[in-house]
Amino acid sequence: MNEFVHVLPGNNRASVYRHFRVRPVSGALGAEVDEVDLRNLDDDGFTELRQALLAHKVVFVRDQCLGIEDLERVTQHLGDFGHEPYVTCMPEHPHVVHVVKEADEKAPFVFGGAWHTDWTFQARPPAFTLLYGHDIPVYGGDTCYIDMTLVYDWLSPTLQALLADLDGIHSPERAYGVNARHNALLENMAIRYGEDTSAEVRCHPLVTRHPETGRKVLFVNPAYTSGIRGLRPEEAQPLLDYLFGLAQSPAFGCRMRWYQGTLAIWDNRCTWHMPIADYHGMRREMFRTTVVGEVPAR
Repeated sequence: MNEFVHVLPGNNRASVYRHFRVRPVSGALGAEVDEVDLRNLDDDGFTELRQALLAHKVVFVRDQCLGIEDLERVTQHLGDFGHEPYVTCMPEHPHVVHVVKEADEKAPFVFGGAWHTDWTFQARPPAFTLLYGHDIPVYGGDTCYIDMTLVYDWLSPTLQALLADLDGIHSPERAYGVNARHNALLENMAIRYGEDTSAEVRCHPLVTRHPETGRKVLFVNPAYTSGIRGLRPEEAQPLLDYLFGLAQSPAFGCRMRWYQGTLAIWDNRCTWHMPIADYHGMRREMFRTTVVGEVPAR
């Protein structure tokens, strides 16, 4: 159905920056950033880094040597810390999630191993997520991303008009609710699950407007968007299934490879992401923070 989906490479075109070098990795989104040390970047440099992040939606800043305190400082240059539900943060760093998979774990599953946008059931979902690769396997564990502004732009004007006034229902139930027993397979992460999540269900517009770029975004994702307000489940699900399937067209995405010392930063307001679980038997250790975003709005 989606084999003829295409995008123009000008959507993710290269620009020149004064404080670092940026290289786009696909025609849709994503860029590698190098020739910079984030520990010594000044305020003007962080302003430019935000500009690059808004332009490319996800950046991989290579060859960093960040401690946890450095990661916290970089995060705060982008905004206030977000709240991390369901995942226990580090005792001495209450805004940092220790994401670790040991080589001897029995199951090949990884944390967050499905297409999603972070915590969209929150009243103010994260604007940005930062993930630092401290101990990385020699191969495997790539992260895939999708540009949801491009997915919206691909829709027909008629479907765009239909979605314009609808609200998506966002719930953590499938990921962390009563039946979310897959979390037990993540042996080295402290995840809270198996409880009633009905109090954390929220509605957000199906089509939002990015608060900084002004572009329209298809704000749905398979992990947390469980329905559409005002529609019966049998009416909503076929529409959501079509949107989820369309979004996974390769033309809308990119795939980033990890190396030790890489800091990934992505814009949750307009992207999906998914880590690839293909490094079973190898150790990986990362540190994660989020930046609180705005209330999603049309």
